[in-house]
Amino acid sequence: MMYDKAQCKILFQIIRVSLFDSDEFEINAEADWKLIYRISREHKIHTILCRGLEKISSKDKIPEKMIGKLEELWQIERAKDAVQKYSIDEILDAFEKDKIDCVPLKGIYMKEFYPDSSLRTMSDLDIFYRQGDEEKIEKVLVSKGYVFDHDGPHHDVYQRKPFMNVEMHHHLTDGDPVAEKYYKDVWTTKVHLKKGYTSIYEFSWEDYYIYMLVHLAKHIKLGGSGIRSIIDIKIFLDKKKEELNWDYVKEELKKLHLSQFEYWMRQLSEVWFGTEKTTPLYDELTEFIVDSGTYGTIKNYHASHVVELGGKNQNLSVGKIRSKLEIIFLPYEGMQEQYLYLEKFPFLLPVAWIQRIFRTIVWRKDKITSTLQSTNIEQDRLENVKKVMDALELFESD
Repeated sequence: MMYDKAQCKILFQIIRVSLFDSDEFEINAEADWKLIYRISREHKIHTILCRGLEKISSKDKIPEKMIGKLEELWQIERAKDAVQKYSIDEILDAFEKDKIDCVPLKGIYMKEFYPDSSLRTMSDLDIFYRQGDEEKIEKVLVSKGYVFDHDGPHHDVYQRKPFMNVEMHHHLTDGDPVAEKYYKDVWTTKVHLKKGYTSIYEFSWEDYYIYMLVHLAKHIKLGGSGIRSIIDIKIFLDKKKEELNWDYVKEELKKLHLSQFEYWMRQLSEVWFGTEKTTPLYDELTEFIVDSGTYGTIKNYHASHVVELGGKNQNLSVGKIRSKLEIIFLPYEGMQEQYLYLEKFPFLLPVAWIQRIFRTIVWRKDKITSTLQSTNIEQDRLENVKKVMDALELFESD
């Protein structure tokens, strides 16, 4: 557990100073700098913390060792940022030359809204492409020094030492049926050619914001998303809110069943970094997000999954039982990845379940025991997550 209301209040004040031109505040002598530093690292906002501390005059209450470490980390991020910028330009130029249609995603654009692009850390370059261009893409990336690492159901991963990772997405979403339907005709309905290009596409700012929310909702469902995601919303809306067509945004969010989710995320960004006052629900949302780290946690995933499996009435007892059964009897999609014959013969799913049970008993008994134990979530934690999910309405349409 990382959440501490008092320490998060201090951290959010520092972020305001760092990014949002907030007035300086008096450093609290009781600040737990070890915890604040740990949260910043877990959420990959250490560069933002460093910039905020640089702008605060009363540094005598802040450990010099921590400031030194943060400055060192920021220098590393500046170097990574420069390489990432060069790499994305290099890749997109090559794709344009070879007529490979693509859409840069997520952090590639978000970086440019920050006062300094190195403040918005990014682990991967995410690029969406038309299915069927895999061979052309691999040829281009290999020629640039990348090595194919692995493929997945939604993207292929390439790496170039020492730290460049490229995720080539052939799907915009990760299996959510509502989002999959929404983005079915993405190339003709949601993206357009970037001015001056013949193969590089981009979203309108309205559709960029909508995709931000779709991606964030996915992470919340799967165990949480980090502080950085809420900063992105605040940063983006501060820059683009007045020029967005909100009638369009609202209509599209209705189709995705994300209207309530967007409202709470936007409001939460103002509670943390603006002028909105907190409430018990915002405190619950804050705890869920802070404890999830950048990409969520297994505990948060199991807790939210129990709520989801509870059905429309969100019966937690039913959800607990179904979550344990699901570990033993994986859904078809998960089983298909392990037992390839199911793709041709889906009716053999019960046979595959039996095969998996025997394999687990013989070879992986300890693993299944530990996995089942990880689903044992404290009742009060489940109740808190249920409050969050009820408010966000993420499982209402499932």
